[in-house]
Amino acid sequence: MLGVDDFARRRGHRYATVLLDMHTRRPIDVLPDRTADTLAAWLRDHPGVQIICRDRGGSYAEGARKGAPDAIQVADRWHLLKNLSDTVEKVIRGHRRCLRTHTEPTSALVAPADEPVRTGRRAANTRQRHAAVHALRAEGLSISATARRLDMNVRTARKYAHATTAEALIGPNASSRPSVLAPFHSYLRQRLTDGVHQTAVLHAEIVARGYQGSLRVLRDWLAINRTRPTPSTVVRVPSARRFTAWIMRPGHKLTDDDRADLADARRRCPDLDTVAGLARGFAALVRHQGTGQHLDAWINRARHAGYPEIRGFAAGLASDRDAVVAGLTQPWSSGPVEGQVNRIKTIKRQMYGRANLDLLRRRVLITP
Repeated sequence: MLGVDDFARRRGHRYATVLLDMHTRRPIDVLPDRTADTLAAWLRDHPGVQIICRDRGGSYAEGARKGAPDAIQVADRWHLLKNLSDTVEKVIRGHRRCLRTHTEPTSALVAPADEPVRTGRRAANTRQRHAAVHALRAEGLSISATARRLDMNVRTARKYAHATTAEALIGPNASSRPSVLAPFHSYLRQRLTDGVHQTAVLHAEIVARGYQGSLRVLRDWLAINRTRPTPSTVVRVPSARRFTAWIMRPGHKLTDDDRADLADARRRCPDLDTVAGLARGFAALVRHQGTGQHLDAWINRARHAGYPEIRGFAAGLASDRDAVVAGLTQPWSSGPVEGQVNRIKTIKRQMYGRANLDLLRRRVLITP
């Protein structure tokens, strides 16, 4: 039994082919390229090969047919999944747009029904001092006596005494005098509820109704009493590669969060749901040996799917059907060949990537 795979001869140079005896798992030759004619010529010079385990490369399939027409070709299962994964990722890239949802913005600038209740140490101290001042004044103490008792400036004590509530002293530019904007609070709240929130427009309207204060007073009041709308934000969508990994990975290897995110994405995008169902169906065929009899049914489903990438993948399976069925049925895989390719990479690094093919071939075949 023969295993076939390619590797880069040198960085930036063309590829070569390693041939492996799948029984002993030892390399038996290194070919100078990966063309069909080179492989066919080698097979003719070495008759008797009965099984050829290969990747999905068309040149190897053609070379095997030419050089050993009676040999059984086995498509590697890992490469089947890799080809499917690349196809699914291409489809998802074109359908991520439907997964981008926007959060709904809050209703435009709605004023609260009541004055906001301020919190913090300063607000608490103001309420405490206001209560103390009014308690002493209720006992009959004068403002001067109240200031001395509370160790407070007389002017400050007078301000607290004249303020009917502590809330009037809390906030920007708090004063014991009522705000010049106070008579217009109800009107402004109604206009905010109606959706009018431009400062200049509201200022012109209350000036026409007798407001004599400054624009700054109105701006400060609006900054407290209106709610800014939350801008629409785009929900960050996981990458196409991550979606592909969730689809291709067996369900028991997904975390709860990944499983929930994938289910949500499939619910929001019918196309992604269809692709995920097709991909998982084929992955189940590959992961369970002896499922080759179900390949034709899957190919028929994929050909009727509305995705050119999936149809192209199915067409490739149909053209290489015998090798794919053998890959789904036979226990062989290209794993040992991939291991030898990794070993060749190590040898190339030891040679600093400067060896000619003849010297590299000798080291690959001789080095245990």
